[in-house]
Amino acid sequence: MSEIVLRLINEDELAAAIKLEQSCYTEEAAATLAGFQYRYEHYRPYFWSAWIGDQIVGITNGIRTAQNACGDEMKGAQDDLLEGSNFCVLTVAVDEGHRKKGIGTLLLRRLIQQCEESGVDTIILMCEQHLISFYEAERFELRGVSSSTHGGIVWYEMSRALHIM
Repeated sequence: MSEIVLRLINEDELAAAIKLEQSCYTEEAAATLAGFQYRYEHYRPYFWSAWIGDQIVGITNGIRTAQNACGDEMKGAQDDLLEGSNFCVLTVAVDEGHRKKGIGTLLLRRLIQQCEESGVDTIILMCEQHLISFYEAERFELRGVSSSTHGGIVWYEMSRALHIM
């Protein structure tokens, strides 16, 4: 496999990023281009992409928040504390043809590093049941079933505290 390059997404790449997102999630669960534009404008340091050559093969992003859980209201453009002490992961998506190659793990680790560098206290997320072990491998703890029904999916809340001595 060619070298995987991780870097912040550029604005002119958002259309390719949303296409990747929509190929990885159901129509009801996928982000919108407006949501991606909001995340890019307000949280660009947390909008990472993975590339093999000139092909985008993975993305991760989210928002800072003062909340302790990732509710449905965070999925679109929302008013929240731009410098909240928590970070809600909203997307970890890898192109179907490039899964099981560690790209998702590389992206998640880079996002965690960015959160640590930015002084985030806790990273929170919601995931489907089959992804719990993926996040547990990166020291996220299962908090239980989420009250969210976004996209008609049963979501599980997970979190990881940062800066633990």
